Amino acid sequence: MIGDSSDARGVVFLHGGWRCASTYVWSRFRAVEGTTCFYEPFAERLAHTSRKGIGRDTAGGWNSRHPTLTAPYRVEYLPLLRGFLHGVPGYREAFALEHYFPRDGAREEVAYLSRLIEHARRNGKTAVLGFSRSLARAWTLKRALGGYHLVIRRNPRQQWLSCRSYRAQGPIPYFELGHCLILTLAPIDSPAGRFARSLGLPRMPRWVSGVERQLGRLQAQLGAWDDELSYRAFLGVYLLSHATAASAADLALDVDRLDRSAQYREQAGAAVLDGTGLAVDFSDCRVSRHEIADLALDFAGIEADVRQQLTDFGADLAAAATPSYAQV
Repeated sequence: MIGDSSDARGVVFLHGGWRCASTYVWSRFRAVEGTTCFYEPFAERLAHTSRKGIGRDTAGGWNSRHPTLTAPYRVEYLPLLRGFLHGVPGYREAFALEHYFPRDGAREEVAYLSRLIEHARRNGKTAVLGFSRSLARAWTLKRALGGYHLVIRRNPRQQWLSCRSYRAQGPIPYFELGHCLILTLAPIDSPAGRFARSLGLPRMPRWVSGVERQLGRLQAQLGAWDDELSYRAFLGVYLLSHATAASAADLALDVDRLDRSAQYREQAGAAVLDGTGLAVDFSDCRVSRHEIADLALDFAGIEADVRQQLTDFGADLAAAATPSYAQV
């Protein structure tokens, strides 16, 4: 164990999901002198990344809608790579989605993240870990590693619409299908596993490994799917994730309010400074909005139904409905 919550100023965890402005929040921490900011430490591409690959992976290299970055996403990992070998030491591809809902205390993940944190500390820096796959593991990580934990929240309808907007931009709609895969890979007797079966999602054979292969198989098995299935899968992961993350969060950051209110941006910066000692500037926050009028979905009805299903499957969603953790 690297520390407990009293060591909050030594390491910062940013917990978010896909398309919730988590990259923006991470980029603002990266701009603070004295930090080493690791981007998406659980992302599957870290299993095979190389020096050249890191150099090519930039916000301008795809339709990211991310803020302009001063360097490629993952340059902070370069000192950890071993010569010409590929992959970040200690990382396993199962960390990405297969272990999204933790089974065994996330021992391997804790050992791997400890290396990142110690690397930053050896260089006199504050480690900042910016995740998009960690929400359901947030409490497990806090218990093992201590630190300051910031949970990033976005209106779930807007977050899902942002995921949906990428549907036609590649052979596999990653941001939508990824939520289905998280549920498919969840422990079978967990609320997430039971919810997956209620949606008719197929189990993934053990012999199919690697996120790319798993996504391809799941897509082939599902065939065409509609907006309702997509939103139900997203919302199930969203609710279960935030209900768990609530127990770890030192601060809940509402990016919709961060976009709309200058006062809230100042309050958020002050809260982060008080909790971490880092002067983070959110003054340029902008979060896009997506229209929902053309979608024939009963959002409220689906949300009520999914919440009831998950509760019936044993999930405690109280914190996902009315967060009990600190907010600015």
